[in-house]
This record gives sequence, C-alpha cells and structure tokens, in this order.
Amino acid sequence: MSVREEIAAAASSVLGLTGHPYVVGDTSPGTVYPRVERIDYPNAFGGVVFYNVVLVLPQDYAEAEQYLEQKLPDLKGALEPHLVITSVQPQRLQLDGIGVLPVAFINGHREADS
Repeated sequence: MSVREEIAAAASSVLGLTGHPYVVGDTSPGTVYPRVERIDYPNAFGGVVFYNVVLVLPQDYAEAEQYLEQKLPDLKGALEPHLVITSVQPQRLQLDGIGVLPVAFINGHREADS
C-alpha cells in the first residue's frame, strides 16, 4: 500500500470522512486527500516528504470551524501512525468554477519510501 493509500484509508476510518489518495473534484465536507508539499534530502540516506492533508470544510465559516473542531482530534489520531503532524492551518482555496472553498491543511512529514 502506498503512503497516499495509507493516508486515504486512515482518513476514511474517521466517521463522516472520505479519504482519497489523490486530489479529487469533490467539494463535499469530509473529503480528504494528501498533497505533497515538498521533499527534502537532508543527507545521503534519503528524503523526508512533507504533506498537506486537505480536509474540505463546510462553506459557512462558523460551521467550518465547528466541523474542524469536531473532526480534527479523530483525524489527527488516525493520521499519526503515518505522518508526524506538525500543524493545522484553516485556509480558503480559490477554485475555478467553484469559488472559495474552506479547507484545513493538516501538515506533516515522514521519510520518503524511496
């Protein structure tokens, strides 16, 4: 199983969330997918991959904050065996044809598989 598949499966284990291994066009609250932010090569032994795990939130900003507060503890717990979680950032993504989409980036890293 790939890292992306592990992250998707972990997210899907949380009630009400649907994990995907790659970016999807689904803008429903509870949609989760990993994006690679960068890969650092700090030494000759391998790299460290930094991920933004995207959690789509409800459109209403108050509802989005409440939703994040409800889902984050379980999602963070599900992801921790697969990533070292470093931060969570609520954001607004501007998407063509959709408009502004409230999301949360759950930032983390792990050693590169290869």
